[in-house]
Amino acid sequence: MVISKYGDSGVLILPQQQYSVPLYDGNVVKNAQAIVDAENSAVIKRKFGGGHCDYIGDHAGQGFDIIRQCTLYTIAVVQTPTSSRIYRWLASMTGKNTGKNLITCSGQALTQIKWADLCLYACNDSKGKDITMVFFELLEESKRQLYKVNEV
Repeated sequence: MVISKYGDSGVLILPQQQYSVPLYDGNVVKNAQAIVDAENSAVIKRKFGGGHCDYIGDHAGQGFDIIRQCTLYTIAVVQTPTSSRIYRWLASMTGKNTGKNLITCSGQALTQIKWADLCLYACNDSKGKDITMVFFELLEESKRQLYKVNEV
């Protein structure tokens, strides 16, 4: 797998799916939608809305529909030049994007979730309301890179 570059917040790697995307910090930019709209970039918001869970979002049509392939034993890695965070898949479900929060199929707001550490999400419709949500728990943090990134 060729990983082309880091964003300002690292890179998301889904090893089993042979997928990676640079991550850009949605907590420091005024328009996180511009990150999502750009090719080869995804937005990461840490501790979204003051909650426990980080989220990473991107357009399904830009390849992020790959998250629908995440199932039992799927690993996700958020890697920076100096560290790696390794996550294990917990659940996949449809949800809703209200514009202010992401809501699970059971009606739980992402800002209230304490049972997951990371949520990947992509829209299922052109309006951006119906979404796929994939949840992960943090397994390990490492002070090294797990994958080689070819800065292009």
